[in-house]
Amino acid sequence: MYEYNAEIIRWVDGDTVLVRLDLGFHCQKIERIRLARINVWELNDTSSYKRRWARSARFKINKLCPKGSKVKIKSEKNPKQDMYARYIGEVYFQGKNLSNKILKFKGVKKI
Repeated sequence: MYEYNAEIIRWVDGDTVLVRLDLGFHCQKIERIRLARINVWELNDTSSYKRRWARSARFKINKLCPKGSKVKIKSEKNPKQDMYARYIGEVYFQGKNLSNKILKFKGVKKI
């Protein structure tokens, strides 16, 4: 398992974050990370109540871990990518796993 220090650039939606990864030796990379083990409704879903839950989840996670926050990201040795070419990883903020926090939001499903 790999572990990276990162900074939140912005929350794309309730389960995807754009981060600046610190790769060491003054090397940084901007990457989209999909939080592991959860699924949040999409912001462009056809159902209005699902879009509301998606916006609510993004608002809550943005309030919990705002732009500029320092996080740790853990990923597997052979990082998997989902169908949108996002890396999947566990994101930790202040020592707490964000996937576990997000599971408490309405409209969030465990994978």
